[in-house]
Amino acid sequence: MRTLKIIARFYRGIFLANFFVTIVSAYAIAFHRDQANKLIGTFFWGKIVTLCLMIYFAFVAKKKELYYYQNLGISKQRLAVTVWLVDFSLWLILIIIAYRR
Repeated sequence: MRTLKIIARFYRGIFLANFFVTIVSAYAIAFHRDQANKLIGTFFWGKIVTLCLMIYFAFVAKKKELYYYQNLGISKQRLAVTVWLVDFSLWLILIIIAYRR
């Protein structure tokens, strides 16, 4: 539980930008329902690229802050994988909901 709180502290810094991409993707899928099959692939790769870039830039911007997480026993890889999985899962859930409506 403690580890999740620490990872959530890191994730707060990049949440809004990633959530904006998620909302735009879900809205576009819901709005262009007739072309959704063509758009999903584009949004899928767009989400992966933007998420990787956000994590990279967060690591660059918070270079000194990463020592805080490492001192608490959380590696950069663990931060990146956990943030990636949580954010991508949120994106996937919202896309499925938008696609079914």
